[in-house]
Amino acid sequence: MKTKPTRSWDYNRLPLLSAFAMALGYLQASARLYVHRILGIGPLAAHFDPNALHQAPDWLISSQQTSQVALIILLTVFALLVARRLSHKLGIFVFVGGLARLTYYGSLKVAAGWPGSWMTQDCLLWIPRPWYGQIWIALVVSAGAVALGLLLLRGFGRYPSSP
Repeated sequence: MKTKPTRSWDYNRLPLLSAFAMALGYLQASARLYVHRILGIGPLAAHFDPNALHQAPDWLISSQQTSQVALIILLTVFALLVARRLSHKLGIFVFVGGLARLTYYGSLKVAAGWPGSWMTQDCLLWIPRPWYGQIWIALVVSAGAVALGLLLLRGFGRYPSSP
Protein backbone atom coordinates (compact mmCIF):
# COMPACT_ATOMS: atom_id res chain seq x y z
CA MET A 1 0.00 0.00 0.00
CA LYS A 2 1.35 3.40 -0.97
CA THR A 3 1.59 6.01 1.70
CA LYS A 4 0.81 9.62 0.98
CA PRO A 5 3.94 11.79 0.83
CA THR A 6 4.28 14.03 3.83
CA ARG A 7 5.85 17.41 4.04
CA SER A 8 9.34 17.50 5.38
CA TRP A 9 8.43 20.16 7.92
CA ASP A 10 5.35 20.66 10.06
CA TYR A 11 4.19 24.17 9.15
CA ASN A 12 1.99 24.23 12.26
CA ARG A 13 5.20 25.14 14.11
CA LEU A 14 5.76 28.27 12.03
CA PRO A 15 3.66 30.58 14.28
CA LEU A 16 5.68 29.45 17.30
CA LEU A 17 8.98 30.00 15.49
CA SER A 18 7.75 33.41 14.39
CA ALA A 19 6.66 34.34 17.92
CA PHE A 20 10.07 33.33 19.25
CA ALA A 21 11.88 35.33 16.55
CA MET A 22 9.76 38.42 17.10
CA ALA A 23 10.20 38.29 20.86
CA LEU A 24 13.95 37.99 20.34
CA GLY A 25 14.02 40.99 18.00
CA TYR A 26 11.96 43.05 20.43
CA LEU A 27 14.30 42.19 23.31
CA GLN A 28 17.30 43.27 21.24
CA ALA A 29 15.62 46.58 20.38
CA SER A 30 14.72 47.19 24.02
CA ALA A 31 18.30 46.50 25.10
CA ARG A 32 19.58 49.02 22.55
CA LEU A 33 17.15 51.66 23.78
CA TYR A 34 18.20 51.04 27.39
CA VAL A 35 21.91 51.29 26.57
CA HIS A 36 21.38 54.54 24.69
CA ARG A 37 19.30 55.94 27.56
CA ILE A 38 21.92 54.95 30.16
CA LEU A 39 24.69 56.53 28.11
CA GLY A 40 22.59 59.64 27.51
CA ILE A 41 22.85 59.41 23.76
CA GLY A 42 19.34 58.87 22.88
CA PRO A 43 16.91 57.77 22.21
CA LEU A 44 19.02 57.08 19.11
CA ALA A 45 21.27 59.15 16.89
CA ALA A 46 19.63 60.43 13.72
CA HIS A 47 22.61 59.15 11.73
CA PHE A 48 25.11 56.58 12.87
CA ASP A 49 28.62 58.00 12.94
CA PRO A 50 31.27 55.26 12.62
CA ASN A 51 33.87 57.70 13.96
CA ALA A 52 31.94 57.90 17.23
CA LEU A 53 32.90 54.29 17.96
CA HIS A 54 36.53 55.33 18.22
CA GLN A 55 35.50 57.48 21.17
CA ALA A 56 33.25 54.83 22.71
CA PRO A 57 34.48 52.98 25.78
CA ASP A 58 36.01 49.57 25.05
CA TRP A 59 33.42 47.86 27.24
CA LEU A 60 30.61 49.11 24.99
CA ILE A 61 32.10 47.64 21.83
CA SER A 62 33.08 44.37 23.51
CA SER A 63 29.62 44.05 25.06
CA GLN A 64 28.03 44.49 21.62
CA GLN A 65 30.37 41.90 20.12
CA THR A 66 29.79 39.35 22.88
CA SER A 67 26.06 40.03 22.70
CA GLN A 68 26.11 39.14 19.02
CA VAL A 69 28.10 35.96 19.75
CA ALA A 70 25.54 35.08 22.43
CA LEU A 71 22.75 35.59 19.91
CA ILE A 72 24.43 33.22 17.45
CA ILE A 73 24.84 30.62 20.22
CA LEU A 74 21.20 31.03 21.23
CA LEU A 75 19.98 30.59 17.64
CA THR A 76 22.25 27.57 17.14
CA VAL A 77 21.16 25.80 20.31
CA PHE A 78 17.51 26.59 19.60
CA ALA A 79 17.76 25.15 16.07
CA LEU A 80 19.59 22.06 17.33
CA LEU A 81 16.89 21.41 19.92
CA VAL A 82 13.88 22.04 17.69
CA ALA A 83 14.71 20.23 14.45
CA ARG A 84 15.97 16.80 13.47
CA ARG A 85 17.27 17.17 9.93
CA LEU A 86 20.30 19.33 9.20
CA SER A 87 18.46 21.35 6.55
CA HIS A 88 15.69 22.08 9.04
CA LYS A 89 18.19 23.15 11.69
CA LEU A 90 19.79 25.56 9.23
CA GLY A 91 16.35 26.70 8.07
CA ILE A 92 15.29 27.51 11.63
CA PHE A 93 18.58 29.32 12.29
CA VAL A 94 18.28 31.64 9.28
CA PHE A 95 14.50 32.07 9.51
CA VAL A 96 14.52 33.04 13.17
CA GLY A 97 17.63 35.19 12.77
CA GLY A 98 16.16 37.05 9.79
CA LEU A 99 12.75 37.61 11.35
CA ALA A 100 14.36 38.72 14.62
CA ARG A 101 16.40 41.37 12.75
CA LEU A 102 13.31 42.61 10.89
CA THR A 103 11.44 42.83 14.19
CA TYR A 104 14.42 44.61 15.78
CA TYR A 105 14.34 47.48 13.30
CA GLY A 106 10.53 47.53 13.28
CA SER A 107 10.47 47.77 17.08
CA LEU A 108 12.99 50.62 17.08
CA LYS A 109 10.86 52.44 14.50
CA VAL A 110 7.67 52.03 16.55
CA ALA A 111 9.17 52.64 20.00
CA ALA A 112 11.56 55.50 19.23
CA GLY A 113 10.72 56.68 15.72
CA TRP A 114 14.16 55.55 14.63
CA PRO A 115 15.35 55.25 11.97
CA GLY A 116 13.90 58.29 10.26
CA SER A 117 14.70 56.66 6.94
CA TRP A 118 15.73 53.17 5.87
CA MET A 119 18.74 54.89 4.25
CA THR A 120 20.06 55.71 7.74
CA GLN A 121 23.54 54.35 8.56
CA ASP A 122 23.90 51.84 11.38
CA CYS A 123 26.36 49.29 12.66
CA LEU A 124 24.92 46.20 10.95
CA LEU A 125 27.32 43.64 12.43
CA TRP A 126 29.73 43.80 15.35
CA ILE A 127 31.83 40.69 14.70
CA PRO A 128 34.59 40.18 13.88
CA ARG A 129 34.73 43.98 13.77
CA PRO A 130 32.01 46.63 13.37
CA TRP A 131 30.51 46.71 9.85
CA TYR A 132 28.50 49.75 8.84
CA GLY A 133 25.86 50.25 6.21
CA GLN A 134 22.44 51.57 5.45
CA ILE A 135 19.60 49.88 7.26
CA TRP A 136 17.83 48.88 4.04
CA ILE A 137 20.72 46.48 3.39
CA ALA A 138 20.05 44.69 6.69
CA LEU A 139 16.33 44.57 5.88
CA VAL A 140 16.89 43.03 2.43
CA VAL A 141 19.36 40.46 3.79
CA SER A 142 16.99 39.63 6.66
CA ALA A 143 14.02 39.21 4.32
CA GLY A 144 16.20 36.94 2.18
CA ALA A 145 17.12 34.93 5.28
CA VAL A 146 13.44 34.50 6.14
CA ALA A 147 12.72 33.26 2.59
CA LEU A 148 15.76 30.95 2.57
CA GLY A 149 14.78 29.59 5.98
CA LEU A 150 11.30 28.76 4.69
CA LEU A 151 12.78 27.05 1.63
CA LEU A 152 15.09 24.98 3.83
CA LEU A 153 12.21 24.02 6.09
CA ARG A 154 10.17 23.03 3.07
CA GLY A 155 13.05 20.98 1.71
CA PHE A 156 13.06 22.91 -1.59
CA GLY A 157 9.82 21.15 -2.53
CA ARG A 158 11.11 17.61 -2.06
CA TYR A 159 9.08 15.07 -0.23
CA PRO A 160 10.39 11.84 1.22
CA SER A 161 10.01 8.91 -1.13
CA SER A 162 7.39 6.34 -0.29
CA PRO A 163 8.52 2.93 0.89
